[in-house]
Amino acid sequence: MTTPEGLKRIVLIGFSATGKSVLAPFIAHRLGWESIDLDDEIEREAGRTIAEVFETEGERGFRMREGWAVREAAARDNVVVATGGGVWLHAENRALLADRGFVVTLEARTATIAARYAAAQESAEEVRPMLAGPDQRRRVEALKAARQPFYALSDLTVHTDERTDDVISEILRGVEQRAASVIQSESRLHEIRNGPGVDPPPMNDYGPDVGCIVEVESARYPVYCGWGLLERSADILDRLGLPGRVFLIVDEAVAGTHGATARRALESARRTVSTYSVPSGEASKSLESLSLLYEWLSSHRAERRDVVFAVGGGMITDLAGMAAATYLRGMPLVHAPTTMLGMVDAAIGGKVAVDLPSGKNLVGAFYQPRAVVADAATLATLPQRELRSGYAEVIKHGFICDEPMLELLDSAADALLSPAAAVSDPSLRQLLVDVITRNQAIKAAVVSDDERESDKRAILNYGHTLGHAIEAVTGFAPVLHGEAVAMGMIAVAEIGCALGMIDQDIVLRHRRLLDRFGLPTQSPPGLGRDEIVEAMSRDKKVVGGRQHWVLLDGVGNPIVRDDVPAEIVTEAIDAVVGPA
Repeated sequence: MTTPEGLKRIVLIGFSATGKSVLAPFIAHRLGWESIDLDDEIEREAGRTIAEVFETEGERGFRMREGWAVREAAARDNVVVATGGGVWLHAENRALLADRGFVVTLEARTATIAARYAAAQESAEEVRPMLAGPDQRRRVEALKAARQPFYALSDLTVHTDERTDDVISEILRGVEQRAASVIQSESRLHEIRNGPGVDPPPMNDYGPDVGCIVEVESARYPVYCGWGLLERSADILDRLGLPGRVFLIVDEAVAGTHGATARRALESARRTVSTYSVPSGEASKSLESLSLLYEWLSSHRAERRDVVFAVGGGMITDLAGMAAATYLRGMPLVHAPTTMLGMVDAAIGGKVAVDLPSGKNLVGAFYQPRAVVADAATLATLPQRELRSGYAEVIKHGFICDEPMLELLDSAADALLSPAAAVSDPSLRQLLVDVITRNQAIKAAVVSDDERESDKRAILNYGHTLGHAIEAVTGFAPVLHGEAVAMGMIAVAEIGCALGMIDQDIVLRHRRLLDRFGLPTQSPPGLGRDEIVEAMSRDKKVVGGRQHWVLLDGVGNPIVRDDVPAEIVTEAIDAVVGPA
């Protein structure tokens, strides 16, 4: 094939995993040209992988290196250039590559991209930092949609879902038929340089240890998980663009340990920090405690630009989150959960609340944090009962949407219940971080689909209907949240079995796994069925007087039903709390 006079390069742009690196050498071979992969050039120059560049220099540092690679490629003739997915978003890069270049967008369906990425991960061939985290499909869809107006500026779009030979031929036909007129068009260069009239996606240099991203209508924020993250508190706030004073609200049980670690890290970076310790326990999650927090913030003249930094378990997450949501009509909020429950559930999703004597979480709001910072090292000092309680939510996630994780939990229960040993055992540290991150991603994906619990998010209440009732009847203190949820899961498993939705083997699987983690499947003595039923009637999941139950139609397939016969509910309650 004869290329048009004046054409210096063919440029392949498009989203990650659309085939740019694969196709560039084949096209170059057909033309007798060279191929350049910008990511390969960056790795060669940096002496590190792309993932390592992101880890050490962040997205901003990577983009600077990417700009250098573009300038180098633009200075060469007769080349096919495979670009990274974000190269084309920047005006200077577009101008350099499009001038005497023919630009081709490679397009593929989300399912194709996800399958290619999964295959690359499985063979350890490639890590794509911009897609890092287990909620990749949502990340692909969001990033791809934001970049689409920029990709549309290209000279040709070719779909790469099908055979490689057909794609190469289509690209070469496009070059032969259109390149001569394209490279002579001044208006084209002007339009490409100016862009599509919308801003490119923001550069969010969150740094390392981001396990997943929550993306809801009202907010987008990172969820971190790693070992020793509290020591990086100041750096994380800087990356989030939160320069104000820090109001550290901490559970008094960890004030002298993890709270002190966060405070030292913040003050060493010359941050102004004020600390408020909250008495431990669910009893502190009250309107009275909230009022005291308001008075404290007011006495320090807290401003909207200041940050509420919440360090502790689910109680602190709710109480401090409620204060941040409502004081001055909203202050920036960062959660630093120090319990398993907080890390995998309470801190993610923006549900904040306080209790009333008549029920749990009856006064609350949806208020998303700016970030969740889960330092797995804090679990090393967590009391064993609290740790076991948190694993109830992990087990819940397995039953509603991650059956393979149930096998992992069963085989690794002893190790997962020994976080103190992880201080000197890197492999155990990694196991803990991986399990936590996996569960954070589940919660993040559900929340991202349904921010305000109008539909899908209701599945996260598996086991919570009876669980919340047990908490309310016992006055919250004698039974921990996870313990109550464990009992609640037994009840809904029995209901599902009675309705023919699951078999007895799955009920027994619930009991066996909860036993492995030392969680109760029977309530404390003294509870009455009538009290439980009354407490359930006040639950926020009652709609139009009908109790909504999250049940399993097989493991991994939760559904919500409001037609469970009263006699089946009674039998399920009896299975947990005993007959009246």
